Amino acid sequence: MQFPTRIDVDNEGYILNKTSLDKIDSEYQELLTQVVEILKKCAGTKLHSIYIYGSVGRGEAVLGTSDIDLSVILTSPFSLQEKVRLAEKTEIFISDNPIVPKVDYDIGITADVIKENSQYFWGFWLRHVCTCIYGEDLSLGFPKMKPNFHICKALNQDLIDTLISYRKEILEKEVDNYKLLSILKRIVRGVYCTVAERDESWSTNIQENLLILKHYFPNEEYFKKIECVFLQQKLPTLDEMLNYIDYFIVWFNESIKSKL
Repeated sequence: MQFPTRIDVDNEGYILNKTSLDKIDSEYQELLTQVVEILKKCAGTKLHSIYIYGSVGRGEAVLGTSDIDLSVILTSPFSLQEKVRLAEKTEIFISDNPIVPKVDYDIGITADVIKENSQYFWGFWLRHVCTCIYGEDLSLGFPKMKPNFHICKALNQDLIDTLISYRKEILEKEVDNYKLLSILKRIVRGVYCTVAERDESWSTNIQENLLILKHYFPNEEYFKKIECVFLQQKLPTLDEMLNYIDYFIVWFNESIKSKL
């Protein structure tokens, strides 16, 4: 691998969007139609637009393993009753379709998406990570972007709070193997994001992320340990996971401060 890798950017250095309608496997197209109908019924006139991201949108989904990941933009927030109704209908959908273990909804409000300082969060997210599958495509209002630290800071603004929340779940024994892997992936993606500008890349592949991190942090033992987890498919113990979380809370906090 040559460095900088320039993975997943075009010839001019702009980040490629690896999702598209054409890449969605036929098995998921009908499932997405059902989920869109659920959202239309639960959100009503509040529903502005829906966007697919993640492995389904990239055409990399594995039946029975991959979640359906959606960003949902509303004109106003859900009421408690609407949230409950969406959760109930989604649970029924998953029960009827066991090839989908989970449906994740990232909820946004149109006023937040289009406000002036949202470019590096919602603008980047919709333009470079998602594909619109319903409604008015707000991504068209944002420019193409190159890897930069502003995107990293925006996407990881809740990373430390998320890791603290994960720590609490582990201590309360409320995690399974699937969740442990998700935590490790969140750590890897969050840390890779801090070197994406330097590497002139925007990789969504965990193995690529780890190779890049090992290059830029050759003396960082934790990256080597996490790579072994994925290569050997042997999950860390809960105590080891707590060590990872504690370490990277400090690591990420110091990395952000050093670039401010």
